[in-house]
Amino acid sequence: MKPLSATTYVKENKGRAGIVIFLLFFTTLLFLAGNYIDSVYYYWDRAMEYSDRLCTIGAISSDEDFQDYAKFREELKNDDSLIVYDVSAYGYSGLPWICTLGFEMGSISMVFNTPEDMKDCFERLGIEADLSDVKNGSVCLSSALARQYGLKKGDVVNASVYKNINGSHSVDAILEDDSYILFYVDHTDEPLRMQVMSKELTGQALRDELLRRQGDYKAHLDEPVRDGIEEQFAPFKLIFGVGIVLLSLVLAVIVNSVLTGQYLARTYEFGVYRAIGLTRREIYRKCAAEILTMDAIAIVLGAMIIFLYVFLMNELYYLPAGKFLPYFSWMGLYAFIASNLLVVVPTILLKGRSMSRSDVTEF
Repeated sequence: MKPLSATTYVKENKGRAGIVIFLLFFTTLLFLAGNYIDSVYYYWDRAMEYSDRLCTIGAISSDEDFQDYAKFREELKNDDSLIVYDVSAYGYSGLPWICTLGFEMGSISMVFNTPEDMKDCFERLGIEADLSDVKNGSVCLSSALARQYGLKKGDVVNASVYKNINGSHSVDAILEDDSYILFYVDHTDEPLRMQVMSKELTGQALRDELLRRQGDYKAHLDEPVRDGIEEQFAPFKLIFGVGIVLLSLVLAVIVNSVLTGQYLARTYEFGVYRAIGLTRREIYRKCAAEILTMDAIAIVLGAMIIFLYVFLMNELYYLPAGKFLPYFSWMGLYAFIASNLLVVVPTILLKGRSMSRSDVTEF
């Protein structure tokens, strides 16, 4: 190793460098914190995906005898580009579940008029399931949700045991699906709701087309799950963002305080570097290289520790309980990058500026 290299400094000053590495390690923990925050969205991923592809339209009370709704329903059924599933107007609730952060969240349900409708819709949505035992009065749920409640095929869910459940239903299929939705079969001869899927359109494009087709018909297009979730969690993300900034600023002050003591003791050393011809830019680069080397070590160690932690928590605790902590999330990555930059960049600029002014003649 070259005498002036950053690795030489770290190797020769393990104690001092170790303190800085330990402090910089905390910026990587914000990646883990972001994963925990983003884990809430994981539980809603499938619900948002299905809602983007399957829109629910219902009759409204001002439609006398619901004749207007019936005309709209017939128009959509006659469109070969659309798939329409009739649904009972009676609303079914989902099972609340405990998320990775430990608090209870509500859930949604999807209702089908017949087992054949459910099978057709599942195939189109890519949901794998054995529906051979599904009948009117059945309920289907994912293996993850089943683990949370200790449910298995053949069990009965009803209001006397499970809150928010209307009536009594037999669990007739456990789905290979990571949604937290209850799927019911409830036959009705007078459907006043329908779920509409397009062979070509999804998301907002599908909603815009249905709204255009709806026109003056007396019907109501339900809000997509994605919009509701984003609205509910927007303040949560804002608070997390503000917390990142505040924690990073505190950490930046601590790191700078530690490094200030270390670099003050090296003022003569940097004065010698200036005396032998190193430019101020080269001094800046040396300080940057040292700090970035310590930062890189902290990031590598942090990544290894976080991966091991997430793996052990998932395998030993979360997955058996029907939960999951993501190994990666964009929210966690953004949190880590923002924090790391807020700590490292000012530190490099301040230390580089201070050391580039060292003058050996002053000693």
